[in-house]
Amino acid sequence: MRKICVLLLALASLTASAQKKISPKQIREFDAYVDAVRKQWNVPGLSITVVKDNQILFKKGYGVRELGKPDPVDTQTLFACASTTKAMTVALMGMLVDEGKLAWNDPVSKYLPELQLYDPYVTRELKIRDLLIHDTGIGSTDFMTGAMTISANEMFRRMELVKPSYPFRAGFAYQNTFYSAAGRVIERIARKTWAEFLKERIFIPLGMNRTVPKRGYIKDDNLTKPHFTINDTIKVIEYGADSEIGSAGAVWSSADDISKWVICMLDSSKYRGGVC
Repeated sequence: MRKICVLLLALASLTASAQKKISPKQIREFDAYVDAVRKQWNVPGLSITVVKDNQILFKKGYGVRELGKPDPVDTQTLFACASTTKAMTVALMGMLVDEGKLAWNDPVSKYLPELQLYDPYVTRELKIRDLLIHDTGIGSTDFMTGAMTISANEMFRRMELVKPSYPFRAGFAYQNTFYSAAGRVIERIARKTWAEFLKERIFIPLGMNRTVPKRGYIKDDNLTKPHFTINDTIKVIEYGADSEIGSAGAVWSSADDISKWVICMLDSSKYRGGVC
């Protein structure tokens, strides 16, 4: 987290300087800084984009997609977006709310009756907004995807067995399974899969032609390979299975594409030709 904060501070500094004209010297210095820090932190490869006022100020790929191979990272290289996917799921929910097809305070049981929780009161009172803000009091259930191979429906069924860590709406507990439930709610209202709705309502309007709802949709080899530190050495590891909780963290995107998403979000959800 400290490393991420340092890089974000650097990005913020570059963006703040955009209030004035950015000089070629500043770009060169930032470029050199990113590459030096990448090597210092032993990051095999990364891709950066910096945007401000609907403009891309800087974008570049660094390093390689896989250690031991020469293929370079560029701004079209796909990376797993992980939990930044959640922002896209919330945007889809917001669209349905704006269209009057859903309300933030609708009970989840209205759309997903199979989701039963340990406390029947929480099952009854759980609202759509609760799926998205980690306030249910139920701690992480990532063991259902990390240590087990079960379907999303089975995850929902087993949530009844998970004792809460905090009282309902009395504490923060990060939760992926509820974002999977949010994706299911979207599917039942939109009458299409979360992946199809995501492409239709976000990727296509924004021209995010390289972005996919999950790794299985990728059609070329310009994507990063997972790496892990084993005995103080970074090694290439195999991909895991495509997540059953896609709406919580399955999207893959590139620096070129994610800049379009970020610009849209910073510009009050506006994009060329409409508003999300």
